[in-house]
Amino acid sequence: MPRHQLHLDANSPSIIVPLTASDLAQLQRQAGALADNPVIDLVEWRVDLYEPFLTGATSTSAAAGKDPGPAVAALEALTGLLPDVPVLATFRTPAEGGSAEISGRDYVALINALTATGLAAAVDVEYLHPWAAHAIEAAHAHGVAVVASNHDFEATPPMEEIVARLEAMEVAGAEVAKIAVMPRSAADVVTLIAATESRHRTAGIPLITMSMGALGAVTRLGGGTFGSAATFATVGEASAPGQLPAAAVRTVLDLLDSGSGGPSGRVDTAGR
Repeated sequence: MPRHQLHLDANSPSIIVPLTASDLAQLQRQAGALADNPVIDLVEWRVDLYEPFLTGATSTSAAAGKDPGPAVAALEALTGLLPDVPVLATFRTPAEGGSAEISGRDYVALINALTATGLAAAVDVEYLHPWAAHAIEAAHAHGVAVVASNHDFEATPPMEEIVARLEAMEVAGAEVAKIAVMPRSAADVVTLIAATESRHRTAGIPLITMSMGALGAVTRLGGGTFGSAATFATVGEASAPGQLPAAAVRTVLDLLDSGSGGPSGRVDTAGR
């Protein structure tokens, strides 16, 4: 069983801060800078940005992604520095805006190794990945919650398509459904908000949704009103377009917190 359970509630959206270090020393510095920071609810560790998994010209690893051992060791170091902060472990592939490519088997093996430690509260699984079902099964075998994710860095799909993807993530067995899209107009931002509100009314799991870039900033601040249970914010380097400073986001969330009493969209994996 994982050390921490995942608790998400759209009535009180969580702030997730990404860790984007490329080596262990940098990861330790980033984690140390977050210790005892009261505005942070979770951290997301971007495993694909970690040097042993990088592929291409930026990598010095001869067998990038083959061995999950370096990731396990880094996760142990990270959680040692942040013992009270839940960790979302994420390996983002290039198809969804990530920085490293590994085979399907290695993707599942990595998720299995990370979740087997009991140190990650949740693991990200790209729901369109050909091996997604195997990855979800691996995480669940260790009692770890799955955040199914989908990212469109080019456009905003129609509302019906966004709703369908979020629903499919729940059907696939995820504990949380996440989607991030790129707006080309204010109308696209409204589309994402409308899709979130529509799916939230009937979803059995929490949603994390966002419209990226400057146009979509409002969804990172006011998403809870429409059913998004978490937002990504920065303490240092951003991992996606439009992420805002965590301290400023916390101030806005506190101002918006009026106890609306709407459906909570809460997930609590303590009973897993």
